[in-house]
Amino acid sequence: MAAKKSIPERFSNWYIPLICKHQYKALAFYLILAVLFAIPILFKPGLKLDADLSHLLPQDTPSVKALEESYLRFGSTDKFMIAIQSEDVNLVVALQDSIADYIHRNWEGDYVSTQVDNDNQFFKDNALLYLPVKHLENIRDNLEDLQLEIGRKNGPLVVDLLGAADSAAVADSTNASADAAPAKKERVWFDENLPQELGLPDEAVSAFAAFFKKDKADSVDIAKAQNEEEEWNPKSTIPSELKNRLIGSPRPDSTGKILYNGVVNAKLIKPSTDYEFVTHILARTDSLLAYFSSKTYPVPTRFTVEGTYEGLKEVDEVANDSIFSFAISLVLIIFLTIFFFRSVKGPILVTASVLYACLPTLAFTALFYGKLNPFTVFVASIILGIGIDYSIHILGTSQKLLHKYATLEEVLEHAQRKMLKPFILASFTTIAAFLTLLAAHFRGFYEFGVVASMGVLFSMLTSVLFLPVLVKCMGGIPKAPDNSLLPKSWDEAKILRIFKYLAFAGFALGAVSLWFAQDVDFEHNLRNLRRVSTNVTTSKNKISTKVTRATGKAVTSTPAAVMGSKPEQLDKLYDTLMVRLHVEHDSTLGSFLTLKSFVPPMDSQKARLEIIEEIRDLAEARVFDRAEGEDSVNIANLRKLSAVEEPFTPEDVPSWTLDLLREKDGSYGKIGFIYGDFPSWDAHALHRFQERYGHWNFDGEDLRTFSSQFILSDVIDSVKKDSFRLALVIILVIFGTLVISFRKPKFFLVGCVSFGMGTLLTLGLLGFLTDMFEFGKISIYNVIVIPMALGIGIDATIHMITSWTSDNNKEMNLRQLMDTTGRNVMASSTTTIAGFVGFLFTTHRGLKGIGDLACISIAMFLITSVIFCMYLCGTWLKKK
Repeated sequence: MAAKKSIPERFSNWYIPLICKHQYKALAFYLILAVLFAIPILFKPGLKLDADLSHLLPQDTPSVKALEESYLRFGSTDKFMIAIQSEDVNLVVALQDSIADYIHRNWEGDYVSTQVDNDNQFFKDNALLYLPVKHLENIRDNLEDLQLEIGRKNGPLVVDLLGAADSAAVADSTNASADAAPAKKERVWFDENLPQELGLPDEAVSAFAAFFKKDKADSVDIAKAQNEEEEWNPKSTIPSELKNRLIGSPRPDSTGKILYNGVVNAKLIKPSTDYEFVTHILARTDSLLAYFSSKTYPVPTRFTVEGTYEGLKEVDEVANDSIFSFAISLVLIIFLTIFFFRSVKGPILVTASVLYACLPTLAFTALFYGKLNPFTVFVASIILGIGIDYSIHILGTSQKLLHKYATLEEVLEHAQRKMLKPFILASFTTIAAFLTLLAAHFRGFYEFGVVASMGVLFSMLTSVLFLPVLVKCMGGIPKAPDNSLLPKSWDEAKILRIFKYLAFAGFALGAVSLWFAQDVDFEHNLRNLRRVSTNVTTSKNKISTKVTRATGKAVTSTPAAVMGSKPEQLDKLYDTLMVRLHVEHDSTLGSFLTLKSFVPPMDSQKARLEIIEEIRDLAEARVFDRAEGEDSVNIANLRKLSAVEEPFTPEDVPSWTLDLLREKDGSYGKIGFIYGDFPSWDAHALHRFQERYGHWNFDGEDLRTFSSQFILSDVIDSVKKDSFRLALVIILVIFGTLVISFRKPKFFLVGCVSFGMGTLLTLGLLGFLTDMFEFGKISIYNVIVIPMALGIGIDATIHMITSWTSDNNKEMNLRQLMDTTGRNVMASSTTTIAGFVGFLFTTHRGLKGIGDLACISIAMFLITSVIFCMYLCGTWLKKK
């Protein structure tokens, strides 16, 4: 009685004859299926790229909740700028107003407010009301000191310039100091930390510029500037009444022509990371630019979009990187398969098969998620590397069977039957490794795990179902290469001896790796996770919008927005921050901005008015008419500033200042901004700042605090927590898979040794590279490589052990194992590495790290799998 056929045998006996009989119909079926897969990718719903990291965090993350609330209440903190450049300064001013009016009329529902003229006259008129009492007292003391100094210098000549009491005081002082006049001391009218202490924006702080040392750069020699012999001050050519309205002038070219730059700032309702919103805004911007560019102007005039909305740069560059890396990987894989198969037909077959597998993978992603994130955007390149393994193994096995069977149909049938079990085992372990990412809290891991698992599944199914159809339609399989990977002079004993030496060398390196493995570290330098900055000359079409901070204080460009439910909470925040800045001297706090920054409390203003009155009475004394130098200038300014007699309210301050704090409903006073002063590239410093300034509670209510930097900090924290925990889970899953796959203890132990040594040596190499070169660190991007590398690493071991222990290969020796399965394993692993080589050419260092880690780890697992499987198969699993 014939033995009952297994499921793989029954399937192969049915499927292969069917597609061989109707080969072109089968091909047409798969091509129609490919068109159906393309519909959800290209059309509906269409696959888009979402580069916003906040979408990858759990919805209950505090920073994500704060982000959502900030968009609802405030809009975006990103700047949208229309830049204008012309030779006519008045034309630039007029166009600013026209563009702002155009936005008001045509962009309803897309913007919160616009900003053109940051007039600071209000701050000049009320400058003294902003000064804390100690600064006002210092001014008063300086006036009294200067008054006495003038009296000592001029003696009786000043008597007629003073009242009776003042004359007597000066006379007494003059007599007392007649014999020994003290040396004149330098008066400090305003403390250098005043701009930081006030916490005002640059336009307001510039109202106090007259009291600081004058900058010689206010006047620039244009002839020297155009020859770059003198530092260029962009504001030097701007009329004084427009300095707060226009950005400035670029350095003159060889013609000496002066150009003027101005901008229209708009606060939009959504951030620059919202792909669909930015696409919509840029479409509207094209209409705006076309409208104004079509007009005729008396002098050449240009318009551009600047700032964070100037284009879909990050999204476009990531998309371009994914296409570029895919193309590089594809070309490299083709050359590698030509080398291993020694033919052109082989690479065409395996490449076509794996490219076909990308279609259902991307279609699944489009239907299930509707978008790609920064981790899944490279899924095509990853599947190109991982998925080609199955096509290489089934094609290599078919080549090996060509001499055994008379027809192509028999070859394909037996190859498919032979490879189904190892395919199922290998794909199961890789999928299991990826699916452990479902336990992650970070959605980037979660989505990548699902998409990559489906990619592995579709790759395996494509090699089993679609590749045989291609083989039949293309007229067969290329002949297997005759050359051996090992020297022909080596007999079995020598082959075993060579791999024994290599294995013991591996054990020795493993002992060393135990020392270096502890140095494996997480990347905390965020500069190594960003796009490489290229020193390219500014495009002729670009208009410079760079402005130097008036305070000279370098603070982070992205503030933390604190949102309360009532103004009193923000007042308490202001008081707390004042203590941290001036009492505790917290070095991580740069400045802050709340309504209280613009409008001091009424009681404080009244207390300041009392001292201002004293300053006014002193400054009006005729004795100061004899002041000289900077003292004379400061007296003149104080006579103007001390004219203020009444406190002011929020309704009195310029509207542009309130727009900085205005919410979508028009209210203000319940949102404030905190600017940090720490290295923005240091993840540790960022986390400390978030811990100190990201959590506020006033009146028993937790205030929401949002910053895009906090999003990044939470991403790093989430990834770190998930990555090492998931690595342990993945290893346990893989060992469990080995138990299920091999059952026999000997087989399981061989698999464990090979896989364990691959893991240990990889960690040791990464630790060594980190310790010696600060290279090879784990990051928020390349951490996804860990489950993939472990899954691929065990695949090679499974193929080697399964082939050696198969009942169909009882006569197989070590040379044959190396020349058949070993060749296939090497071909599949090197092509997998090639799938990641494309990452090495991306300009984004975080994404480049994916290629670094993948190439290192997969190469190490390939070497250990071949060496230890060859040695252990020849010793522990020695054939009788």
